[in-house]
Amino acid sequence: MSGQKYLNTRHLIARQFNELVDSSEQLNNLCTHAKGIYALNEKLQKYLDPSLRSHCTVANYSDETLTVNAETSAWASKLRYCVPDILNYAKHECGLTRLKSVRIKVSPSHNKSVRSNLSSTRSVKKASLSKKSADFIENVATSIKDPALRKSILKISKHTR
Repeated sequence: MSGQKYLNTRHLIARQFNELVDSSEQLNNLCTHAKGIYALNEKLQKYLDPSLRSHCTVANYSDETLTVNAETSAWASKLRYCVPDILNYAKHECGLTRLKSVRIKVSPSHNKSVRSNLSSTRSVKKASLSKKSADFIENVATSIKDPALRKSILKISKHTR
């Protein structure tokens, strides 16, 4: 594909995505929240000690709770020592003024290099959604007019715990 054709296709896909997001308030809120998680993760990565950065990511946040995923229980333990500092940083430097707690969860990375380092006898837990998240995604899917996209999003909503 030529460079110009690629850019035109990419622009069309971006425009279609933006139109889709704008067509649903719930989808717009979800997209805005995802962007917030991404921005918060970027800030936290810059704040954390270099030895921790590549082993954890922001998973979610609400008014009162910040959830950070760590690759292994060992990294989670190291990260737990930083919780008071992370809480203070998120409140004062990231604008999460009502934050009251930081949850550290173990969630193995989906990075292939990490998977290859895991013992073959140890299984990697598949990602799953809480019932509340699955219900939310299902509700968003019902408002989508494109049948193929609606079907795909409904399929995602079936991955509950």
